[in-house]
Amino acid sequence: MHSGRAMDSSVEMASARIKLDPQATEAIARRVVEILEQRGLQQHELVDAAELARRFGIERSWVYSHAIELGAVKLGSGAKPRLRFDPQIVARVLRRVGEESAADPPTRSGERAGQPSAGGGSGVRLLPIRPRGENEPPSAA
Repeated sequence: MHSGRAMDSSVEMASARIKLDPQATEAIARRVVEILEQRGLQQHELVDAAELARRFGIERSWVYSHAIELGAVKLGSGAKPRLRFDPQIVARVLRRVGEESAADPPTRSGERAGQPSAGGGSGVRLLPIRPRGENEPPSAA
């Protein structure tokens, strides 16, 4: 059993207010994050292929075709489970791939990073793309 005095002390403690300035609050938050990272308890963000492609400036189809290398997490067990990716893991993979290989992932424009533009190295002149109807010769009046 607790004495009446101990109960009064705990009630006083519960009602005590501590006011922290913004710098102290920020310092505490940063320290908590450090501790969680050290213990591996920090939550990792998972994003879908479209968001991953947007963040890294690559094609979504490339993300899907390299899902295993990018550490995809399967959600569900069906024939086509939804895939999610940890952007931190993907960044490390892409950095390593970029260092080890000249085969960079395609950029959103469809060209490969670090590669010459289409036809640039072959000496072949490409035909311009025109809307329909512009390729027809002018009619004789």
